[in-house]
Amino acid sequence: MKTAQLLTASTLLAVALQGTQAHAAALADIYQQALANDPQLKSAEATYLAGSEADDQARAGLLPNISLSANTTWNESDRTDFNNNGYTVSLSQPLFNASTWFTFKQSEFQTEQARLVFEQSQQNLIVRVVEAYLNVLRAQNNLETNQAQERAIKRRLDQVNAQFEVGLIAITDVQEAQASYDNARVARIEAEGALDNSYEALERLTGGEVGKADLLSADYPVETPQPETAQPWLDKAWRGNLSLRTAAAAVDAARQAARVARSGHLPTLSLTASYDSDNGTATSSDTTETSSLGLTFSMPLYSGGATSSQTRQAEQQLIAAQQDREDAQRAVTQSTRSLLRDLRTDVLSVEARQQSIKSSETALKATEEGFNVGTRNVVDVLEAEQQLYRAQRDYAEARFDYVFNLFSFKQQIGTLSPDDLNALDQWLEQQ
Repeated sequence: MKTAQLLTASTLLAVALQGTQAHAAALADIYQQALANDPQLKSAEATYLAGSEADDQARAGLLPNISLSANTTWNESDRTDFNNNGYTVSLSQPLFNASTWFTFKQSEFQTEQARLVFEQSQQNLIVRVVEAYLNVLRAQNNLETNQAQERAIKRRLDQVNAQFEVGLIAITDVQEAQASYDNARVARIEAEGALDNSYEALERLTGGEVGKADLLSADYPVETPQPETAQPWLDKAWRGNLSLRTAAAAVDAARQAARVARSGHLPTLSLTASYDSDNGTATSSDTTETSSLGLTFSMPLYSGGATSSQTRQAEQQLIAAQQDREDAQRAVTQSTRSLLRDLRTDVLSVEARQQSIKSSETALKATEEGFNVGTRNVVDVLEAEQQLYRAQRDYAEARFDYVFNLFSFKQQIGTLSPDDLNALDQWLEQQ
């Protein structure tokens, strides 16, 4: 219940922030709005609260059961008419019932399982918010790059047109430049649509309009997680990964379910007590009171094989849960290693692509100089410009990939929290 209470507090904070941050696009603000409005998280919260009731329901089987019944009957005959009425209070307290006890223990693991699933949904929301926000930044960067490329090619087209008019170049150079400009316009138009679509995906999380997204700072650190060896991270993931912990809780619940099934062969013992008050008969209006106290013993002898069948079924379900846990551990191991490897690759890729921008700028400058002296044609210049813009786009993509992989890695090892999102928000700058 503690997790749900924390969510409720965050939800209230998000609602309070909506009045003042409706047009803001800071990542932390978007996350707060998503906490208040994301249907998937609300559904997960309701599922968790429903699942947590299993504990109280199972505990009830261990507590006394008290009931009250009452009756009143009007009787008519040839000799007399009379009203018979009375009530009965009865109590039953299980003294020994293995099935009820193991059901209670099973409910504890089921409640834990529901809590872990809800925590996983909270982590998933963080990842979904970051992913949607990064997709906006990707689309925004792609649009800005296409716009810059279109402007550059337009200047180049104007230049070759002027040179053609004075007879310095052939018509084919003009046609090449025109074709490149037309393609750049198409790419820019498509990028505008992609940006709108990315904002739609972000607004699905928040339930309202989102302002222009902040940019990722050029100083954002792109570093390989330390230590670089995989084993310490695997140990951490095996302890903290929520999917793996959920699978472990499912095994514990299935083990208790098997004990419940096997206990169907065991006897039960209950304490029973009752008080009965009956008033009115054909011959007397006196009240008759009866009290009783006793023990009830029940020993199942034969149930047509149902108990044995249920035991075999529960044992196979336990085996299935154990295999699911094994598969979850293997998946966590694979994902942890893969994400750590991806982060190392991202670091190297960012460094290489940053150098690629410098190389492309140098190549473009040399190509332009060659074009000005007549040793290069306009096609060479256009290709050099496109290479530069590709390098710039790829560099930005590599940085965004690193950020997303870092959040996925933290989720994989079980440490992801809103603090990570708030830390990223500090590296976002308003445009």
